[in-house]
Amino acid sequence: MMRFYLLCTSMMLGSALLTGCSREQQVVVDARDLDPFSEEAFCAWHIGSPQIGQEIFERPVLADGAGCVTCHSRSPETRLVGPSLYGVAVTAAERQKGIIPANYLYLSIVDPSFYVTPGFPADVMPDHYAGTLSEEEITDLVSYLMTLYPDE
Repeated sequence: MMRFYLLCTSMMLGSALLTGCSREQQVVVDARDLDPFSEEAFCAWHIGSPQIGQEIFERPVLADGAGCVTCHSRSPETRLVGPSLYGVAVTAAERQKGIIPANYLYLSIVDPSFYVTPGFPADVMPDHYAGTLSEEEITDLVSYLMTLYPDE
């Protein structure tokens, strides 16, 4: 009987571990648990895929709502619903002193009310991306945004 119990327990544990490794697993990030002034990056943006991040950015519909490209321009003179992301890899370092750019961008996606760019209304950007995009998708998106430097 004890062997049967151990076998069932180990099978359930193994199943749980495999489920935890699935790409489909959604991890909901609660930005209130994050220290914005951490020197550690919230995501592994440096090993994310900027190409996939760009594909995510350019989707007109993202997670049943407007996609990034719908509200954010990548040109310096074009203002849409949200601020232009032209050169955001640089401006992210200037928006909130003491917060590393990748973390600023990450927080802007998972908790858009964390910092609202002056001149833009609060509560316009969807606040559900932390629960509807996978951690990998958010990482790829941050990885892409970190490639957006202003033209020299």
